[in-house]
Amino acid sequence: MQIAIIENQLTVNNVQIQFPVSVTRLTETLGNARHVKKQYNHIYTWDDSGILAYSKNGKDVEGIVLDIHPRTYDFSPKTGFQSDFIMNGSGYLEYFQTHKNAARKIVENDDSATLILGNLNVYFDIDDQIINSITITEYVAPAPKVYSDKYQFKPITGEKIEFTDFNFKLAVIQQLMYEKNLLQPVFDLYEFVENYQPRKIDVEKEGYAFIPEVTAYFESLEIDRKFADEITEIQQDGGDDIYLNMLRFWDGENDTFNIQNFEDVRHFKHLQHMTLFYADNFSEIKEYLGKHNITADLL
Repeated sequence: MQIAIIENQLTVNNVQIQFPVSVTRLTETLGNARHVKKQYNHIYTWDDSGILAYSKNGKDVEGIVLDIHPRTYDFSPKTGFQSDFIMNGSGYLEYFQTHKNAARKIVENDDSATLILGNLNVYFDIDDQIINSITITEYVAPAPKVYSDKYQFKPITGEKIEFTDFNFKLAVIQQLMYEKNLLQPVFDLYEFVENYQPRKIDVEKEGYAFIPEVTAYFESLEIDRKFADEITEIQQDGGDDIYLNMLRFWDGENDTFNIQNFEDVRHFKHLQHMTLFYADNFSEIKEYLGKHNITADLL
């Protein structure tokens, strides 16, 4: 018995195998197998050889397993795989040791890893530096990533509102984009990051501060004056979508998004009420807004 990968082609007892391979062809090469049907696949076991084969439809095998240290499943071989497995001229242990730095890790801090040889995916299941099994399947190259231009800057055709206070603008965006669904596209931080090409943005690491590219997106976002009449109230809240997308891990405990300048009320003739984050000078703010027939209270 010999399993080999020669010039990146799999051979079993000198018979070339390409996945998917028919169960019939595999049994002709390895002999009769024990069959166990599971809910989602069929498993063929060569008990004396320590080999398993998996098939979704019971006709075509998508992968074979060299089970070196079998467990106690009903489909596990009675004997572990002890035959030769040659990988491009070297025993599998030597080959893995030589090439493991180039292997793909399935899970970080896990010794198990995959080597790609031509059109073959060779997965080494490793526990405590012991190779328990080796799974050989067809390698299918991932499709090239297609990036969306959804968040590319698109100037409006109408007259844009010129804001004095960026936080006032964010509060308006909350109403028009997330409450009324009038501003498109509705911004999603993780979708934006996924489609951002110039660099890799790690939200989990960078989300405790403003991500420059996200801030720039909202700074450049143009709001058409035709939407101004839609703003009848502004209600700031720490759980608003705009703040969670702007500053992912903001705890709501500081004045980061407090509106400092209320001159922008001039754009919104139908604005009647504002709920605001706490501010020490709220009495002054309330008086200013009152002069514009806008009532205000604190969150």
